[in-house]
Amino acid sequence: MLDHPINQAAGLLDLAVVPAPKLIAMVSHGDEQVELPLLLQLCNALVGFGHPVTVLDGTVLETPDNPGLAQLFDYSMAPPPVSDAPSWTVLPARLGLQTLASGSATGMHSLIDAGGLFPHESVVIAYSTAQTLAHLLHGSGVRPVLAVSTAKTSLLTSYLALKRLLLKGALEPTIVNVVDNVRAKTPVSENRMPTSLNDCAKYFLNYQVNALNIPAPTTDERPSASIGRLVLGLLENAMALNSGWSAPHRPYAPTMRHHYPTGAH
Repeated sequence: MLDHPINQAAGLLDLAVVPAPKLIAMVSHGDEQVELPLLLQLCNALVGFGHPVTVLDGTVLETPDNPGLAQLFDYSMAPPPVSDAPSWTVLPARLGLQTLASGSATGMHSLIDAGGLFPHESVVIAYSTAQTLAHLLHGSGVRPVLAVSTAKTSLLTSYLALKRLLLKGALEPTIVNVVDNVRAKTPVSENRMPTSLNDCAKYFLNYQVNALNIPAPTTDERPSASIGRLVLGLLENAMALNSGWSAPHRPYAPTMRHHYPTGAH
């Protein structure tokens, strides 16, 4: 057996770390007309930065005819092939993510161990409900994307998702205010989050919403500069799948009030 060379480079060899897959997340709260185009743009931007991407789609159930994360865990499906050029793929993952989030997974069936299923230097996007992500990523420091539009239902569902992430998961999301092309041309100071989400978050959760304003993406355009900045911010708070979240993280602890908007229980 060869010994390590004794020279100035020996210490650097010991510090060498194999690049691990990184995990980011996006919340599914029912506003698919906003969420899916934004998710597509995130994938395209990450590939443009040279990262292979795997989306774990927690809104789609794995089946024998449409295998996904659950089948990766029981070894009935091979991991996605590694291509020469960065690309992205989508795997059904509702059952797999729920199993991980419930804490009932054992052995190799853990989020940390799942890093071996994906290429090095790749990015894994967990796209699921706030409830699942809150349990899956509790206190990790990952900042899931929470996309919000001006649709009335989006305001309610995004508030409920924000509440679950903060209180159940100790997670502060990256809130993205997706605006149409007309509003996107107005100055940022005049293009703020819908006041109902701001007001609800501040009044009921004692939380100040700081949202990113991003023009509504289309499927046929290249990622904008704002999408690129969003991606870089997400990567800064991404979790390495082979190391877990052992670093201390201060959980969010709001001062709660005792009454809620209709439907917000």
